[in-house]
Amino acid sequence: MSGGVASVRAGDPERLGRYRIVGRLGGGGMGTVFLALSPGGRAVAVKVVRAELAEDAGFRRRFVREVEAARQVSGFFTAAVVDADPEGTPPWLATEYVPGVSLEAAVAAYGAWPEGTVLALGAALAEALESVHAAGVVHRDLKPSNVLLAADGPRVIDFGIARAAEATELTETGMVVGTPGFIAPEQLVADEVTAAGDVFALGAVLVFAATGTGPFGAGHAHALNYRVVHEEPELTGVPPALADVAARCLARDPARRPSVPGLVGELSRLAGTGQAAGFFTEAGWLPAPVAAEVLRVRSAPLLPPPGAPVPPGVLGPPGAPVPGGPARAPGPARRRILAAVAAAAAVVLAIGAVVLAVRLSGADGKAEAAGPPQREELWTFPLAEGMRLTQVIGGTAYIDDLKGGLHALNTENGRPRWKHAHPLDEDVPTGPQFLGATESVAYYAAGEYTYARDAGSGEELWKWKDHGIHPSVAMVGERIYTSDVRLIARDSRTGREIWRNTYEGFSKEGPTVSGGVAFVVINDGTLRAVDAETGADLWRLQVGDQLETSPVAANGVVYYGVRDGSLHAVNAATGRYAWKQSFEGASWDPAIAGGAGAPIIADGVAYFENDGYVCAFAADTGKPLWRHKTGVAEARLLSVEKGTVLFSDGDDEGAGNLYALDVRDGTRLWKEHLGGSPSIVDGRAVENGTVLFSDGDDEGAGNLYALDVRDGTRLWKEHLGGSPRVIDGRLYVVEDDLLRVLSDAG
Repeated sequence: MSGGVASVRAGDPERLGRYRIVGRLGGGGMGTVFLALSPGGRAVAVKVVRAELAEDAGFRRRFVREVEAARQVSGFFTAAVVDADPEGTPPWLATEYVPGVSLEAAVAAYGAWPEGTVLALGAALAEALESVHAAGVVHRDLKPSNVLLAADGPRVIDFGIARAAEATELTETGMVVGTPGFIAPEQLVADEVTAAGDVFALGAVLVFAATGTGPFGAGHAHALNYRVVHEEPELTGVPPALADVAARCLARDPARRPSVPGLVGELSRLAGTGQAAGFFTEAGWLPAPVAAEVLRVRSAPLLPPPGAPVPPGVLGPPGAPVPGGPARAPGPARRRILAAVAAAAAVVLAIGAVVLAVRLSGADGKAEAAGPPQREELWTFPLAEGMRLTQVIGGTAYIDDLKGGLHALNTENGRPRWKHAHPLDEDVPTGPQFLGATESVAYYAAGEYTYARDAGSGEELWKWKDHGIHPSVAMVGERIYTSDVRLIARDSRTGREIWRNTYEGFSKEGPTVSGGVAFVVINDGTLRAVDAETGADLWRLQVGDQLETSPVAANGVVYYGVRDGSLHAVNAATGRYAWKQSFEGASWDPAIAGGAGAPIIADGVAYFENDGYVCAFAADTGKPLWRHKTGVAEARLLSVEKGTVLFSDGDDEGAGNLYALDVRDGTRLWKEHLGGSPSIVDGRAVENGTVLFSDGDDEGAGNLYALDVRDGTRLWKEHLGGSPRVIDGRLYVVEDDLLRVLSDAG
């Protein structure tokens, strides 16, 4: 894993208050983070609030209040705000620099901790909460990634300042204050936030340290929240004394939880921290491998010599910007910021405090090999506001916009083949809606019609009136299948209707066409199968409103995932169940579930994820082959390539990790942190054992990574500044106002 301090850019401040800006550390939902030096040479991290937030009067008021409260926190085990100008232009705050690794990263790398060490950790964390609460602040999001482990004891970070973002645009785009599995039940049910909620989170953190997992397991956020509210915590494997403390902290009724001062006394007595002089003065309080890592981090240089390249892993969180390149924002504020592990220091900003975190490197640590391939910029195309690249096929790139225009570009030189604009209807203020294309025909909807145009000339081939109810389409051979309130097959060049199948309701998923059968899901929860040649009904199956994925058809079987996290397989010819597999048992509440992903069928095996697990089943019989517990909140199954199953946690707060499992037994082969929301850019590259990933779907990302799919070795990383795709051996990079097309991606 590599990272680095990015150079300052034109327009970046030279100073903020008394602090000289020397580099960029990254960014997040609330702003940009700079590395700065005080007049006396002390390193601090300075966060500048985003302009749009700074313009929100409500945010300004809350930010002033929360910063003032946070500045009053002065405990030994907190990473403090050292300076701030919340009313400045722009507003900013500076936090102390603390070298260390996160509890989450340490447990992930080296496993669960012994009882004595966890009790000592608990005593320190309780004392930290005592300091936080004394300042009138409720933490609200105590979790393993917000506990930093340093040689002289742990530090609690991110206390209270996140509250300033509430009721702003940030919350409307998905910010959740709190982390599933660590949020107290009264906060989930009644939005009741008190110091007792921090006690609940402390109990969950102690269980995590002692067992490697939280007291309510892993899985989708909805499932975790359901367990917190309705079930007892799982304390199997927690040593007795610690289990007693944790159980009381995790009491469902906040009135039954111990007070923070009471916990300070009880835990320090059990751990002996109050009697042992200098207990938290050396790294020996930590498990031996974690202590060694912390000491290595503490001795790492802050900055390389002037002009020297930044070595891998120095001063940057996973996915941090490379020197001279744009900073990478960690994405929506809801996402958890994982403190990763590296051979030297890394800087992690957790809103209320910026601290150093590192990737814990072991004997199997992987280094980048050669750099990215040399590329030639072939052409560019300016993108006005609202324009987006939708599809590239048959030598034509299609771009639609929000002003009624559809552009077709020649992929050889970027010159327009044709453009067609539709006047916007007051009742339909956006369009056209691009539906898809083959090498010869492009389909789109605008106003009250669906259109087909010749891909080369733009000549209108045909249109039909859909009254503004634009269909979903599937293109197979010389036919196009559309579904809305009916399923229709048409000749793709002439638009001649071949057959139609009318049904009650509106299509929710599909159409999917495979093996001569067209499948469509109706909004009443019916899965219908229709003969793709004649339009005759074959069968229908009531699956209810819990269907989560589009049907996937392969080898005479239709597979689909349901919101309760189960995978269903149906005979494509008869509609009869072939098999069904469920995973969560009685603890799973289908009313709040939402974790089923589309399966991948490969070599007679059905691979499936429901966030909590990635599983493999015999595709014909449903016989379980293996089950892997992901340990992440929101897993995304990506592909099955070269004997590996690839999945990510890129939809989760602060995630951006890739995981590879052995297709034979589901054992983990490797894990690599990329940041953002990783997606496969070019599956074709897997042919030679290399797979390309992008984090370009994430705010502020735009990195392209090449990994060896067999062992996860990162071959190279390239910052492109936008969202990349590889199509026909060319790299298409979509930036805010420009489409760049580069030569072969290598």
